[in-house]
Amino acid sequence: NRHPTSSSRLNMAPKGELSAGLLEAYMARFDLSKSQVLAQKRAFDLLDQDGNGKITFEEVKAMNNSTDQPMSVEELRTEFSTLDVDGDCTVTFLEWLKVYVKGEFGRDVSIHIHDLDTVQVHDLDASAPRPRAHSELAPIDESVTVMKLSSKNSASYYVRVARQFLEGTEEKQAVEELAINALGHAIPLASAVAHALVEEKLAKVTSVMTGLQEIPGAGRHCPVLVVRVSKSSAS
Repeated sequence: NRHPTSSSRLNMAPKGELSAGLLEAYMARFDLSKSQVLAQKRAFDLLDQDGNGKITFEEVKAMNNSTDQPMSVEELRTEFSTLDVDGDCTVTFLEWLKVYVKGEFGRDVSIHIHDLDTVQVHDLDASAPRPRAHSELAPIDESVTVMKLSSKNSASYYVRVARQFLEGTEEKQAVEELAINALGHAIPLASAVAHALVEEKLAKVTSVMTGLQEIPGAGRHCPVLVVRVSKSSAS
């Protein structure tokens, strides 16, 4: 099978942009660099001619017919079926990245991650003013309680922990502010936890900070997301 971007016939012209949060979620989920994700997005956008976020066979066929040496319809259908992971006759960017990562690095990444979209921090609370977003991490006030997330635990687990922080227990007094800190694959969890806290009216999002943290000895950086919430007056 050909790689989605192996053909020199693909003109890597930019078409659309990913939100900062969603970009970092893709980077974390598929263990890709920013440049790798953006390169794949440009290739995807080239085929997504109507810009609806999904590639159809007709769009691939139209692009194929415009080349000097087009593939046969049978070859094209085989190529398309490789990309159409869920068999719904369309290819999403998630499916595209899954095939890219499998072909390029031999990693089989699950794409059952509906919470990816929630990483777009403006969707955390549609009724509230947009929180302040920062492109670089700033030192967190030491007086603010920090809850560090790991992909080893579920979002529901961290929601329970956050609830204990904000409501207090018999042993511990309630806190007024909480910083939800997530690294790499745990980033979607941070968004899900913040969303749940807002939905339960336990807290409101006051700021969202993103950045890259160097991984010692690995020679690369890992995306970091810090969602800061304050206790809701209703709670």
